This record gives sequence, C-alpha cells and structure tokens, in this order.
Amino acid sequence: MHRSDKQLSELDEIVALSREYGVGHDWVIAGGGNTSIKTREWMWVKASGTTLAEITPEQFVKMDRKQLNAIWETTYPQDPDERERHALADLMATRAASEQHKRPSVETLMHALFPHRIVFHTHPTKVNGLTCAAHGEALTQKLFGDRALWIPTVNPGYILARTIYDLVETRRKQLDGAYPPILIMQNHGLVVVGETSEEIRSLNSEVISTLDEVITSHPQMEPLKNDPAELEEPRSAVARAIAEAAAGPAPVTRAFTCPELEARVTDTGALQALNGSLSPDHIVYSGHRPCIVHAAEGENLATAIHSAVRSYLAAEGVLPKVVLFAGNDHGRGAVAVGTNEKKTRLAELLFLDALKVLRYTESFGGVQHMPPDQEAFILSWEVEKFREQVSTS
Repeated sequence: MHRSDKQLSELDEIVALSREYGVGHDWVIAGGGNTSIKTREWMWVKASGTTLAEITPEQFVKMDRKQLNAIWETTYPQDPDERERHALADLMATRAASEQHKRPSVETLMHALFPHRIVFHTHPTKVNGLTCAAHGEALTQKLFGDRALWIPTVNPGYILARTIYDLVETRRKQLDGAYPPILIMQNHGLVVVGETSEEIRSLNSEVISTLDEVITSHPQMEPLKNDPAELEEPRSAVARAIAEAAAGPAPVTRAFTCPELEARVTDTGALQALNGSLSPDHIVYSGHRPCIVHAAEGENLATAIHSAVRSYLAAEGVLPKVVLFAGNDHGRGAVAVGTNEKKTRLAELLFLDALKVLRYTESFGGVQHMPPDQEAFILSWEVEKFREQVSTS
C-alpha cells in the first residue's frame, strides 16, 4: 500500500516513486530515465547516471528554480558544441551551494519548464514501440488526442529542452493555457507531469493500458538462455577476436539467445532492422548497431568472427558491444561484450530491449530509426560518456 503523499517529504516521495518504477526492465534500464520534484523555490532532479531502482535522497540535485527559468532568456552560440558547453555551464550554476559536487540530469531544463510538482521521465519498452515507429506521431494524436504532445527527435541537451519548451507553449495557446500532461518523445521515451505520486501512477497506467489495447505483435522472449552450450565456441571466439582487435586483455563476455532473437537472425529482412539506432540508451549501453557474423557454409567460425570484428572496427571506429551469429550451424544467438561484468550485462539487457521494441513497432507501422546525425551526436557527446561511466562502474 502506498503511503499518503502528505506523509512523505518531497525527497522521500520522489525516491519512493522512482524506485517503484526502477524495478525490473519495463520502464527503465541502467541509468535511463530521470525524475524531479519541486517546492516553490527549489527543484530536486535525479543526478546524471544514477539508477532509479537504487536511488537515494543524496542522488538528487537541489536546483534554484528562479535561476533555471532565467536560462530560457539566454541566447547561446549556433555551433552545437559551443552551445551545449555554455548551456551546461549555466545549468551547473543553478545548483544550490551544497550541491556543487553533483551533476544533474542532462534533461533538467525539461523538468524545470513545467510548473507541476512532479515530472517523471521513463523509457518504457512498449512506449518506445510507438516512439520508434513510422506512424508514431499520427497514432499518438489518434490514441491520446490533446492529452499527449509528440516531441520530434532532435539532439539531446539544450536543443531538446528548447524544442520541448516551444512546442509546449504552442500547445498551451491551443488549450487556453493548460499544459499537456503527457509527452511522447520520438526515439526516446515518455514524460508525465502531475502534482502527486498518484497522478503520475495514473498517467503512466493510462498510457500503457491504451497501448495494450492496440498492440497486436508481441515479442517472444522466453525461454531466455544465458551462456548455452551451443554458443560456447562462438563466445570464446568473440572474446579472442575483441582482445586481439583492442590489443588488450580479454573482455567479459556473455552469450545469450531466445526465440525472438533466433527468429530474427534467420530472417534477412528482420535482421536488417537491427542495423540502426533506436534511442540514446540503446546507443550508450549496447552500441549503435551489432556486429553481425555471416559464416559461410564450411567456413571456420573463429575466422569468420575475427574478420567480422575487424571489419566492424574499420567501418565504425569502435569495437562492438554485441556480436550476432546469423544463419550458421554454430548456434543462433548473440554475445555481449564489455570491460566489466556490469557493462556486459547492460549490453545484453539493452539489446534484448531493442528486440522487444522492434517487435512492438510492427503494431505501429514498422521501425523508424534515429537519424544518422543524431546517432553520431550521441556517440561523441561527453554527457552520455559521463552517464555511461557513472552507471556502469
């Protein structure tokens, strides 16, 4: 039973609500999502890279609302790197004196633009089936009407916050000043706003129940097999290939498979859908695309893996976090790769989440990947590198 909102202090309340939605992998994974709560003068927002499932009061950053609001009146350079550097500096300057050692979520400005007491941003798998779909915008309008506002995909950081601000203000003019309580963010996730925890729960439930009524294609994730015997040979070969390409120690690897994955790697068209980014979280934790190994009939598997890894590194400039085996006789599945167990496990979890999202997009017109320029921005953005470092250490 949930305690009454009046029985909780602001920080206790947002911690409890954040942990409630942080459990499992349906709403957020790793450092995904961010939450906030306000009083008249202050806003407490999740620190960058922290996880909702285990968050503590100390992992929220106290921010001056008056100073945050002043950022909207600031003019920033047109150059993207310069703009983000200056905007981040201004954002950091709004921290309370006691909070100077903390780094607030990059989406803090989005939380600040709403006057509502609670702003709750998550990355639900089912919702991302809609946000990553070709007909996502049209279906958002059809399913939710004026209660939801579609946010087109743009580079995260200040430009995203500015885009949301402008779109919200336009919608408010259409709604006699009312704020839309739901944001559906293309290739990103869900935001709901309200005055109480119960209002947040109600809005989240409304969104999921509405989608449940129209989802017709469901992922087949069970049974999920970890390190099955038939994938031991390819797992070992991937570890050797990555170590050789990196000229370093052997990475931590995990082999895995499930019916959804096995069906996709034997279908050329379905496999092609993996060759693109779905959301920032997928890029950060499981890579912008997997390395796909096509071993020809009679070809030595280790040779094929080494060739695929070298080709991937040459083409992408980074080593893969997930390696797939497509249509060969050595087991159908994947290997997650990382420099420690946590990174490897998160690569697996986000890749499995991507499989689910791809299946859900079939109910909404098929997949629509992130644009290449935004994919490149995420890959090089210092903020996302910081978030990954915090959440995987």
